[in-house]
Amino acid sequence: MSTNPPGWYDYGPGTRRWWDGAKWTEHVQSTEDGTDAPPAGPAEAGDSSGYAGAGAPPSAPGFAGAPGYAPAGGAFTAATEPKKSKLWILWVVLGVVLLGIVIAAAVLIPILIGVFSSGGGVDEADQQAAVSAVELYDEAWREGDCDKYFEATSEAFRTGNELTDCAGFDDAAAGFASSVENYQIEVLGVSSEGRTIFVDTTETYDTLFLDGEPLDTPQPIEESWQYTVIEVDGAWVIDNAFFRE
Repeated sequence: MSTNPPGWYDYGPGTRRWWDGAKWTEHVQSTEDGTDAPPAGPAEAGDSSGYAGAGAPPSAPGFAGAPGYAPAGGAFTAATEPKKSKLWILWVVLGVVLLGIVIAAAVLIPILIGVFSSGGGVDEADQQAAVSAVELYDEAWREGDCDKYFEATSEAFRTGNELTDCAGFDDAAAGFASSVENYQIEVLGVSSEGRTIFVDTTETYDTLFLDGEPLDTPQPIEESWQYTVIEVDGAWVIDNAFFRE
C-alpha cells in the first residue's frame, strides 16, 4: 500500500493529479497552461507535508511509467472511447437503390402496359392509320379513284379480288356507283393481334338492284364488315375483308 500523503503528483507529461492519501481523485491539473481542477482538500491550499505542487516520489500511485496507469488522453482513453457506428452509410445506400427502383418502375410500367394492351406492338397512331386506310378504300369506290384504291390495299388483297389494275377497278367502280346510293360507313371498333389490326364497320346504303333486277324503289341495306389491316413498307393497308352476317 502507498504511504504517500495527499497532494498533487505528476500524472503523465504536462499533467498532475490529486492523490487523497489512499486513491486518485478526479481532479487533474495541467502544468503547461496552469488550468487547475477545483480544490480537493487542505493540501491544495498549502500542505505542511511539502508534497503539494511537488513531484511525486517514484512510489506515488500513477507515477509516470508505473504499471497500470497511462497519461490522460493516452492509450487507455482511446481504447475506451465508444466507436461511432457507420450503419447509417448502409441505410443511405439502400435508400438510393430503392429510390432508383421506384423511378425505373414509374417509367417502365406505363410503357409495358401500353405494349401489352395494344397487342404487342401497335399504338394509337397505328390504329388511326388503319382506320384511315379503310376510309380511303371506301372513298376509292365511291369516287372511282384507282390511285386511292392502290394506296389503301395490299397486292395480295388486289390479287384475291381479281382487281390488279386500274382498268379492272374502273369498270367495277362504275358498276358500283350505278347500283347503290347513299353509301355510309361507320367504324365500330379497332383491335389488334401482334402487328395486325382489325377494323370492324357497319356499312349502310340503298341498293337499286336485287338479284340483278332493277328496283322501282331503292331498298336499304345494312352490312357488317371486318377489315384486316397490315403494315407494308411503312404504310398501313387492307390485306383482307370479311363480310359478317
